[in-house]
Amino acid sequence: MKLADRLSRLGTETAFEVLARAEALKAEGRSIVNLGIGQPDFQPPPHVIEAAGKALRDGHHGYTPANGFRPLRVGVADVFAKRRGVEVDPDSVVIVPGAKVTMFFAMLVLGEPGAEILYPDPGFPIYRSAIAFSGATPVPIPLHEDDGFSCRAEEVLERITPRTRLIVLNSPANPTGAVMRKAEIDRLVAGLEDHPEVAILSDEIYARLTGTGPVNVRLNCINSGQSIFIPCELTPFPTIRVCQSSSSAAPTSTFFGSQPRKEQVPP
Repeated sequence: MKLADRLSRLGTETAFEVLARAEALKAEGRSIVNLGIGQPDFQPPPHVIEAAGKALRDGHHGYTPANGFRPLRVGVADVFAKRRGVEVDPDSVVIVPGAKVTMFFAMLVLGEPGAEILYPDPGFPIYRSAIAFSGATPVPIPLHEDDGFSCRAEEVLERITPRTRLIVLNSPANPTGAVMRKAEIDRLVAGLEDHPEVAILSDEIYARLTGTGPVNVRLNCINSGQSIFIPCELTPFPTIRVCQSSSSAAPTSTFFGSQPRKEQVPP
């Protein structure tokens, strides 16, 4: 059987290879501390478990609307308003089964041969894999150990070319845990105003798992109150925001993500 050539461009997430190996060693009776998978080591809150069970008991176990149940989308919009101070129309929210879905959507919609997509390096391995799969050229943004692996605005902006379609940002970062400084975000947003055709994919999966270090400043908090995570017609550049609850509430087997609807990304 001949497989499509594009499959050769699709990599794997090595953390799951480590997980499989760790589970095999555990099955042999070995005591293993697995540092390879990004999964909380605590149980989900009781109310989360109860809500999931109640939903099944109440009959919510069939197909859902393509963009997700409206009550859930309303809830996402409410949380965004409370935590970010920005009102978001629930119709601008799409519920998807995991953050990787949103990432692949973005790469496939914007990536193609001849295009370039910037991504943090070191970073989540799926970024480069999905970019290459789309046909676009992956352009790494170097993160430096001597700077705590924090993303520098100047290193992002200097890599933008006429072929750049998308920039992937990740704060707090996976796997380094680095948080982008507010001053760097200010400089980045100011510079991006000169590139309104470039879209932003902001991966905020670990936004609620910061420790006692630098405050996690997300891009909607700056630039005269403008947010690059609210509907795109209100901002100088098109954006896609990735967020979810499973990494902060622990049940990663029930992962879901949210993102702006496709029609909000300008042509």
